[in-house]
Amino acid sequence: MQRFRDLDIGRKQLQTLQSRSFFIFIVITLIFLVFSYQILRLMVLDNVNYVSQSDQNRIITVPIYPARGLIYNSEGNIIVENIVSQDLVFYGSSLLELEENLNEIKGILGEESLLWDAGEQSSKDLSINLRQAILYKDLNTSQIAKFQLEKYKWPSVQIKPSLKRLVIDDNLYSHVVGYLGPVSREEIFSSNNFKYPLNYFSGKKGLEKNYESILRGSPGYRSIEIDAYGNEIKEITRKSPQRPGNLYLSINKELQLIAKNELNGRKGAIIGLDPSTGLVKVLVSSPDFNPNLFNGTSSSGELSSLLTDKESPLFNRVISGNYPPASTLKPFIGLLALENKIIDWDYSIDDKGFFQIEGEGRKYRGWKEGGHGEVNLKKAIAVSSDVFFYQLATSLTIDRLSNFLEQFGFGLISGIDLDNESSANLPTRNWKLGAVGESWFVGDTVNLGIGQGYITITPMQLALATSVIVNKGIAYKPRIVERINQNETDKEILYEVKIQDQSHWDGLQDAMEAVTNSWYGTAYNLSLSGENKIAGKTGTAQIKSLTEEGLSVREEYEEIRESISDRDHALFVGYGPIQEPKLVMVVIVENGESGSSVAAPIAQKIIDTYLRESP
Repeated sequence: MQRFRDLDIGRKQLQTLQSRSFFIFIVITLIFLVFSYQILRLMVLDNVNYVSQSDQNRIITVPIYPARGLIYNSEGNIIVENIVSQDLVFYGSSLLELEENLNEIKGILGEESLLWDAGEQSSKDLSINLRQAILYKDLNTSQIAKFQLEKYKWPSVQIKPSLKRLVIDDNLYSHVVGYLGPVSREEIFSSNNFKYPLNYFSGKKGLEKNYESILRGSPGYRSIEIDAYGNEIKEITRKSPQRPGNLYLSINKELQLIAKNELNGRKGAIIGLDPSTGLVKVLVSSPDFNPNLFNGTSSSGELSSLLTDKESPLFNRVISGNYPPASTLKPFIGLLALENKIIDWDYSIDDKGFFQIEGEGRKYRGWKEGGHGEVNLKKAIAVSSDVFFYQLATSLTIDRLSNFLEQFGFGLISGIDLDNESSANLPTRNWKLGAVGESWFVGDTVNLGIGQGYITITPMQLALATSVIVNKGIAYKPRIVERINQNETDKEILYEVKIQDQSHWDGLQDAMEAVTNSWYGTAYNLSLSGENKIAGKTGTAQIKSLTEEGLSVREEYEEIRESISDRDHALFVGYGPIQEPKLVMVVIVENGESGSSVAAPIAQKIIDTYLRESP
């Protein structure tokens, strides 16, 4: 009986063992099937994906940036070009590898021309830069030789040629063409249609800035296959970059040279433009600077000293300098009085050398002791009678004056194709109340009548306002770029001044002709020495007021002029030839004292040269 029980127990154990064995077999079979499926998927089903990812790891896109556009002067000669330099470039996406390589390379090449800053830049910068980073910019011959000897140590680092900007005549066109500088992070992230790489140079000043989108072109790219060390195996695809535009300027080199040499380092501004088109023929601000210091193509001078120079060589006085217009404003004041029928051309006064409001109080003195005697408007402009315009101003209100002068562009920017243009200051009642905290007084209007007091202008504004007189009511928007490639820039009317009596334009032109061609004119000296007859208006802008009535004008000014910085500015605005004006000139020499003997001869010389070249 016991035997049968034992057999029964053994049979149950065997059945249990068989059940467990079957379960284990099923589990093992399932595991085998799962692993088999995974192997099949990896080897066959997902093969395309892994091959694609592998291709992405060994195929990179390298941008191709076009050479920056060239800039030519009016004679068709290149004034800004690109020259080749050698850079040291890292290709890859590993910041750790870059820094390891760079630390070793610095021990050999030193830190001269080092561009990559490990403390400032990151792996994000590498991705922005399409997996390349410029470590050194503009390697010298010694650095190139040293790297070539040991380049096998750094397979991801290569010497690559690049282009640098060169302004051929250094300082001559500095305030026209401007300069380049390292692209900012804001430019990198805000530019949608142009992907700036790190360490790229973009326009920061002048035409280089204003025409950045045209001069830079559009990048292309190369898709290349690389090996594990980053070396190129072959090129797969290529898209050529879009060629940039070349700029052709209206600026004349000979006129630039004369203007620069005549100023001879003195602070001042010279602007000359064609009144019939608005094209600028000469633009010089002094002191100037060498743009190649910013472009990285010159080492003759310290950039830091340039930036801290108290003479402000980077400041473009032509479009940003604020000066009292002085007597150059008188023709416009006279025109306003004519238009309002306050005077006519026959109206005259007895200029005794001073003026008092309602015959009492402060004496506003004229520049000539004893005065000019009897003067009408024409003679008052020719001899620059302060007393005539003191009296005229009291018959006009600041409201009339500011509204009328604004029509000629005073207090407004012109929109010339340069950056940082100033609107200067055309005062109003509200302006004085807000800026000075005082009401407008009649004395303020008296000062404005001779272009002094609160009013300031830029040389550009004065040139355009004079163009209105030359063109009898029209000024064209100033521009420096005459054409881009073969496409001419547009001529555009900027101001249109409509007056009731058109003969007044002729009268103003006659008066300005008398300044330079009548024996009593303040710039009569030009008719004796110039090749061509020109018309114009002199100005002497006071920096320090003459208030000591116990002294004569000459005696008080002798004390003031002991300090050079307190001396008057010399101004002259003119145009020529008289019959068919081709050039309007404004010359301002800071602390030059005499508009007739210092500023006017410069304008005459430039006009004569221009007419000699372009009869």
